[in-house]
Amino acid sequence: MKKRKDILGESIKPAINVNPLAHPKASDEAKKQLLELQLRMVTSSINHEYARIELADDDSFERREELLEYMHLCRRQYLEARSELEIYDPYALADFEADLIRQKQATIAPYQA
Repeated sequence: MKKRKDILGESIKPAINVNPLAHPKASDEAKKQLLELQLRMVTSSINHEYARIELADDDSFERREELLEYMHLCRRQYLEARSELEIYDPYALADFEADLIRQKQATIAPYQA
């Protein structure tokens, strides 16, 4: 099996900037809380995408209902974390979301065909 760097090349850099949005002088506890919110956004967003992909391929009514409920939960978690992060720095949040969208397009979209 090929390793990721063999497929993508040597210039692999993190596509999602998961650094605390806090001011550099913020306390370690504040930075930790902001990082946890960012990670919650990333996790719920990726989980939502994978559930959406599975939903498109599943014909079982019961499973589709489960997936729709799970997708709703993921979306709610994402929006809750996003609203908390928006308080700190809306511009940094916009950059973070743009990074997240680019990452999802680069990693998930090619496998949906």
